[in-house]
Amino acid sequence: MTDKSRANHRPSPAAVLWGSVALFAVLFALLTYQLSNGSDPSLTGATATSAPIQVRKVIKRRIVTTIVPTPGVNSVSAGPASTSETGAAEPVTTSAS
Repeated sequence: MTDKSRANHRPSPAAVLWGSVALFAVLFALLTYQLSNGSDPSLTGATATSAPIQVRKVIKRRIVTTIVPTPGVNSVSAGPASTSETGAAEPVTTSAS
């Protein structure tokens, strides 16, 4: 019966508390020693070898379209849309044609 009672034995809360405090103190002392010794890799400025960073210029193309009204023609009309007498639109002429 004594073996079975030992198997269910749990440490007391005070023992767990003091054990965790002691472990924290040991780890804190180790880290403090490393920091004061100068062997901390985050403070020594040693960088990992990596590819150089390429800075690229961002170019945004914006197309601005301005519609210029034809002189002498109102852009807003109160009546029905006017049509030419022949019913066909006139061809567009440019300097190249």
